[in-house]
Amino acid sequence: MQTTEAKLPPLLLAVLISLSVGGLMSSDINLPGLARTAHALGSSVSSVQATFSPYLVGLLVAQLLYGPWSDAVGRRRLVIGGFSLYAVASLACALSPNITVFASARLLQALGAGAGLVLARAIVGDLYGQQTAGRVFTTIMPVVGASPAVSPLLGGYLTTWLSWRAPFFLTAAIALVTVLAVVLRVPESLPPERRARRLRTTVGNYRKLLLSAKFWGYGLNLGVGYAVYTGYLVASPVIFQRLGMSTEANGYCYISIAAAYISGNLISRRLLARHSIDQLLVRGHLIFSSGALVLLAVGLTDPHTPWPLLVLMTAVTIGNGFLFPMSVAGGVTSFPTMAGAASGLLGAVQMAGGSLSSLLVSAIPSDIRSFAILVCVFALTGFTAFHGLRAIAARTATGSGVPQAMPAAPVTSAPPNEE
Repeated sequence: MQTTEAKLPPLLLAVLISLSVGGLMSSDINLPGLARTAHALGSSVSSVQATFSPYLVGLLVAQLLYGPWSDAVGRRRLVIGGFSLYAVASLACALSPNITVFASARLLQALGAGAGLVLARAIVGDLYGQQTAGRVFTTIMPVVGASPAVSPLLGGYLTTWLSWRAPFFLTAAIALVTVLAVVLRVPESLPPERRARRLRTTVGNYRKLLLSAKFWGYGLNLGVGYAVYTGYLVASPVIFQRLGMSTEANGYCYISIAAAYISGNLISRRLLARHSIDQLLVRGHLIFSSGALVLLAVGLTDPHTPWPLLVLMTAVTIGNGFLFPMSVAGGVTSFPTMAGAASGLLGAVQMAGGSLSSLLVSAIPSDIRSFAILVCVFALTGFTAFHGLRAIAARTATGSGVPQAMPAAPVTSAPPNEE
């Protein structure tokens, strides 16, 4: 039963934070140790970079799987099962003898950790009304927003002081503690009488969404935005290392990205009082694409310092701070009768973009010039697709008599990942 007042027990808050950040933290906590991982596994750095792709594929599948499944069987058992798999797979990553086992373990790790990304939001929705749920999320999201900066920093120190395996032992321990907390102290949030009776109907909504230009107008924003973000996470450790940056210093380079993303969130939230979601998405794309074009212009000069990449990716990420929350809000509220399916599919499109980007990064030269070209391609593709799909959706709605008013309620969002 939903409540209207935010009486969130500290233990439940800690569990929700762990569920929300687990998949994001594991995606990049080992990035500063890519070179050491490759050496230990007898593989190339590009091969270790490529394991980021199966991880994102796992998160993609998890987004589509756990949402409708939990509507039918409840949240608690899937949290326990998913995070148990996350813990075991993290141990398998730490103990991998070769790159093949490591890549397979990364996929399983994502399939487990992905449960948290979907189910934390569902649990809050089960327990609280809309206004209270919003306050709960604003308590959780600052921690989630800091994870892209803290995780590589922590991973860099663990790799330097202990081993490249240490970050994976840490994620296994966090997952096990979370499972124990849920088993011992956290009850089921979705009672049997409120569960979906037919899973097939819920899953069938995916087809309607896939045929909607409006959905893709929002979904592709997440895809290209996360592609650029993921590409930076995967490419920057190698680029910075080749430019003479230490593993520890590399970890600090993600702080500006997290700060820029949170700044974009806050600015766009403030502007919602005077502008529609689509208008803010246009502004977000302008910032995003302008930063990408300047990065390309600078990258073509083949700079021998990391500062141009650091500064200009911070500018690009401010645009991403507009794109993510506005696209999630528009995509979910435009389909109120299938909001769960829309949320899961938006997350899947986002992860697909990240997976594609990680594959492309592992295939191109590790320098600023090549990465700048990739960022520019994604940014301009997103800019063009959004405006084209927006026009198609408007024509379709006009022909069917559907009003085009867009929601303008304030929203907050986690960093690029989870939605």
